[in-house]
Amino acid sequence: MALEPIYEADFSQYSFGFRPTRCTMDAIKCITWSTQERKKYFWIIEGDISSYFDTINHEKLIQLLRKRVKDEWLLKLIWKFLRAGVMEGKLFRDTRQGTPQGGIVSPLLANIYLDELDRYMERHTTLTTSDKTERRKKGKANYAYIRYADDFVILSNGTRAEAEVKKEEIYNLLRYSLKLNLSKEKTKITHINDGFKFLGFWIQRSPGHNGMKTKVDIPKEARERVLGKLTHATDKTSYRDSLNTKIQAMNRIISGWCRYYQYTSKASSVFNEIENEYFWLLAHWIGRKLILPMPEVMKRYNRGHHFGTKEYQLIKAYKEFPPLHYKKRFLKPNPYIMQEVIQREEFPEETRWTGWELRLQPKITCSLVTCSERGLRV
Repeated sequence: MALEPIYEADFSQYSFGFRPTRCTMDAIKCITWSTQERKKYFWIIEGDISSYFDTINHEKLIQLLRKRVKDEWLLKLIWKFLRAGVMEGKLFRDTRQGTPQGGIVSPLLANIYLDELDRYMERHTTLTTSDKTERRKKGKANYAYIRYADDFVILSNGTRAEAEVKKEEIYNLLRYSLKLNLSKEKTKITHINDGFKFLGFWIQRSPGHNGMKTKVDIPKEARERVLGKLTHATDKTSYRDSLNTKIQAMNRIISGWCRYYQYTSKASSVFNEIENEYFWLLAHWIGRKLILPMPEVMKRYNRGHHFGTKEYQLIKAYKEFPPLHYKKRFLKPNPYIMQEVIQREEFPEETRWTGWELRLQPKITCSLVTCSERGLRV
């Protein structure tokens, strides 16, 4: 609460992760905007920092904090937080580097640490239009830069060779200035026509109705991952779960995944395919649980346009989540100087699923006389 308003005044406009009023789609829209045909940012450096959250140098982090924070009490508190250690099972382990993932202040500290990289890239991203034009006349590349937490991409409108040089510059900056390791193997240089993955989206330039367009799609791996979760949820080891609980669990997985990919190019067709898969996963789970043939399952639970019980129905991804176009601006003003309440996250208006249910066992009663007459022990 004390640090965020201070650093929101300084952070780069092209940093989108773990910041108020910003989200993954802002980062994706920044990429699609930068890769328009007229801008020609077609070479992509896919940044991959090895074990970033685990390797943040504590001394360097405090040194960076001192540039903006003079309160020694607060700095000592952060130092204690960093050095508090972690519990792994019943074992205690010292923390000599890194920030614990899940800690309330860790995302902000991670952004403060990589703000040095943002400032380095601002040498290119804050140039005026005339300066960029002059660089292109001299045969020099211009760059665009987008970062979400420890994931970042650098876009170049020059040659592949220039992108290689920039990659080496970033490697040296991270290694010698921030004591971080940029994985040379995983930090690839890709042409946007070949496509690349960023924040779980597949981004590729391909022919459209009006020429070449940068499109955002759902990767094949993302489809397999969500189907894997749904398959696990309907595993044979879960037959003791009630049908109502099972539908709620599947609906939470489906709705969260669909909301994330609702702004992609082919969302409708992918959602339709996924819907067909998880419909039959649940149908077969019911059949095995209740020992019913499939026609009987359809007769009992396929209620017109809904599949499920009277209380809960399996969500229809194709209808519930129509494809949307992200219209918000990705460059946003400092939220602490706006006369508005900061909206951290928009939660769906649904009851929260706790992951369990209270199931009352049927009561078995018998009179003492009846039990005695049958020779049962009382």
